[in-house]
Amino acid sequence: MQKLAVEPDGIVFGYTAGKKRTYKSLNYHRQPNLKRGKTIWHTAIAREAEYTYFEQCEAGDWLSPSGDYWWVSKDATTTVGLSGERLAFFPVCSNHPGPWHGYPVSAISDRDYEVPHELIDKWEDSAIIDDLVAGRMRKGKL
Repeated sequence: MQKLAVEPDGIVFGYTAGKKRTYKSLNYHRQPNLKRGKTIWHTAIAREAEYTYFEQCEAGDWLSPSGDYWWVSKDATTTVGLSGERLAFFPVCSNHPGPWHGYPVSAISDRDYEVPHELIDKWEDSAIIDDLVAGRMRKGKL
């Protein structure tokens, strides 16, 4: 991982091992007062970790049918968001070639962030999550 640039709106990292993509850790997902209504990364999650999560998604092909990446820790034990979120979402990059960005999410607070069932199955089959966590995700309770 290499820090490529420090820009006014965030820090750019890259290039991912697989697809040589860049990732920007955006300030407004770090500082609650910059943009109201945005989810905020937990202070224990370093910007470098954000990039690592993105890289894990790419390496594991944790991609939804719509082209978004999703991240979860082993059995969803890591709290990534300031409000207790345990999932991260990396929306498909519309400004190709990048950079991508991401943020913590929870289906509990926003039903738009229910993990696609195909991805839950993939995580469960790969032993990333157990059946209890998978069941909670399928019900939108994580």
